[in-house]
Amino acid sequence: MQRSAFRPFLGLLASAALFAACSDMPTQNDAVVDAKKSPLPPPPAPTTDTRPFYAGAYLGDAASTPENIGAGITAFAQRSGKRPSLVKTFHDLRCDWSSVGWCGRLARQVDAAGATNYLAVDLRWSGAPATGLLDAINAGQADATLTQMARDFRAFGRPVLLEPGWEMNGNWNYAWQGALNGGEAGGPARFVQAWRRMVDIFRREGATNIRWVWNPNVGNPVAYAAGTSHWNWYANYYPGATYVDYIGAHGFNAPRVWGGSWKSFGEMFDGTSAEHMLSDMAARFPGKPILVGEFATEEGTGTAKATWIKDAYAALKANPAVVGAVWFDANKEADWRIDSTTASLDAFRAAMSDARVQTAFVSTSVPAGQLAVR
Repeated sequence: MQRSAFRPFLGLLASAALFAACSDMPTQNDAVVDAKKSPLPPPPAPTTDTRPFYAGAYLGDAASTPENIGAGITAFAQRSGKRPSLVKTFHDLRCDWSSVGWCGRLARQVDAAGATNYLAVDLRWSGAPATGLLDAINAGQADATLTQMARDFRAFGRPVLLEPGWEMNGNWNYAWQGALNGGEAGGPARFVQAWRRMVDIFRREGATNIRWVWNPNVGNPVAYAAGTSHWNWYANYYPGATYVDYIGAHGFNAPRVWGGSWKSFGEMFDGTSAEHMLSDMAARFPGKPILVGEFATEEGTGTAKATWIKDAYAALKANPAVVGAVWFDANKEADWRIDSTTASLDAFRAAMSDARVQTAFVSTSVPAGQLAVR
């Protein structure tokens, strides 16, 4: 996958901090006197949050083949201490999703390994134009390809999370990004129209096993912290409640790769330069479960990565709007892998040891087509 200097995704979850209260204990005499007046309140019951959390992973290019994905899932489970409930892979519209096609076989191997497919789909296809991709989709040039894809997924029958055109608000030469499809002169609107066209085709073909995942880049990479009036503000790309099942964001902390300062998970996803994206999502799209589609950090000084991992998963699991997140476990622009150091691996294993972290995905979203328009 392509990365760029604009990928260091900023900010998170200021609201995800945990709070604790403490008070001075009374002396024995004080306790007796107080008890005569009014009994001391019982100690608070321990909090037991039982909401499931779905931890997913992208396992790298070498593992993401029909021949290797099963072993890759097993190896990741052994390293992390828990099998990922979601396994992310990357494709484009040229893929053959039938039972004999390369992509179709890969999807079936993921399913056979007990994980749910989370598919990021590049919106190009054989014969797609070099420029004006969204206009071509909206003119129907991809309809035949999308129709066949929908039919193949309907035949597959198993639940699939589909993330078409990820990071649509970025500016690193993804052909579907608003910046390359008119920019201020209608880029976001073209994306929304293309997304709706895809979803409508899949529904027409009866691919009801698809759940649609919408994941922009954290913040506004065209003009960081420009505010809601900027044409590239992330929510301008939102296709609407009836066309989206899960919302989320992508974010990577990598000052050595892309410059800038070290960002905590909180700063990267919900800080000022990220326009407080996760908080804004929860308030703007109430009821939509948040699924962070990609995130990771490079190594920092000492045990900085281990601390980052610990804090990130604590914040994610504390946020009531978040249902899961996908770790980008690959050595590419940086060593994002969970075992880049022993300390990082220990921190990840500790996060996965939480009983709430599931090994099988159960959709937490009513299919978007069954929701009332907001």
